[in-house]
This record gives sequence, structure tokens and C-alpha cells, in this order.
Amino acid sequence: MSKKRQSKKRNTDKELSREELLERENELLRLEVANLKKLKAFQEDPDAYLEKHKQRWHSNSKKKDSN
Repeated sequence: MSKKRQSKKRNTDKELSREELLERENELLRLEVANLKKLKAFQEDPDAYLEKHKQRWHSNSKKKDSN
């Protein structure tokens, strides 16, 4: 990471209140838990996981095509 980017990150962190920092950390932890749950589901039964999500991908692609 460049020095310029690091200093911007530090300034942003300093400007956030303690409550905002905790909310940010909470959101990151929620995302991590969600990703770990998906990974566990995939590891337990890859075929079922892929089949379940394949349906979602097809429905999303149809929406994009209609635009």
C-alpha cells in the first residue's frame, strides 16, 4: 500500500467515532461469518451448493439480457 493511501486510511479512522468504528467492525465480521457459512456449505456438499446457486445465476443473467 502506498504511503499516500495509508495516511488517508489513518485520517479516516481518526475521524470516525468509536461507535462508527465498532459498527464498521461489526459489519466486517458479519460478512466474514456469511462467507465462512458459504464455504462450509460448499465443502459439505459441493454439488448441492452449486446446483442451488446455479439457479440464482440463471435468473440474474436473464435480468441482464432483458435490459
